[in-house]
Amino acid sequence: MKRRIVIAPPAHPGIMGILLLVLVAPIFLGFVLPGALVAALDPLGIPEAAPLVLLLMALSPFLGFVNVVIRRREVRAQVLEVEYISLFGMPIPVARPRWTSFESLLAVNVGGALVPLSIAALMTVAEGFAPRAQELLAATAVTSALVIAVTYRSSKVVNGVGIVVPAFIPPLTALLASLVLTWPLGLQAYIPAISYTGSVYGTLIGADVLNLLTNGDSINAWLLSIGGAGTFDGIFMSGVLSMVLSALLV
Repeated sequence: MKRRIVIAPPAHPGIMGILLLVLVAPIFLGFVLPGALVAALDPLGIPEAAPLVLLLMALSPFLGFVNVVIRRREVRAQVLEVEYISLFGMPIPVARPRWTSFESLLAVNVGGALVPLSIAALMTVAEGFAPRAQELLAATAVTSALVIAVTYRSSKVVNGVGIVVPAFIPPLTALLASLVLTWPLGLQAYIPAISYTGSVYGTLIGADVLNLLTNGDSINAWLLSIGGAGTFDGIFMSGVLSMVLSALLV
């Protein structure tokens, strides 16, 4: 029976160590992230959701090891094999290319995609019930679109790894976009929520979805994880960083 759940590191061990140090420690110390969450959720009228959202964020680095497989495909790739030939009695290594096939898995990462997407969806629904819902939803859509464009341009496909995106470009793009869009409208209180949702939607679509649609068949990796591998720090971190930075401004 083929596995539906795959356990794999969502990022380089060094990056995971930094994630645990920078994110999990402040969560349990009750300092940076709780305040940012209150700043994001309180204007939306759902401050009671903060403990659950905080718990999900705290578990995200650990849930980032869990990938739910949604598709399987056979991939052909060229590998180099080393053979030895004898020359005057001495073994000489010779590299010969050989085509091989292996199974590539397309999966969704729980901690890097499903958790931040669920939190972003909660904020988006809450925006829809806010007094100035149309303006808030429009600002979120424009912010997401800008992050999608910037993230898609800055991401790259690395064979054997997957899709890699710089961790700091999406949150800074979302932060600047949400500032520019909300300040003239007097909606500064909603900047943390808009920057978080814009970062999550924009990075998920710009880094993963668009690259999979345009370059998916050319990516030779045994596991293509939406929200995992090189984009775990992109989606998860971009949302958290944009929300924390924007909360400091408002």
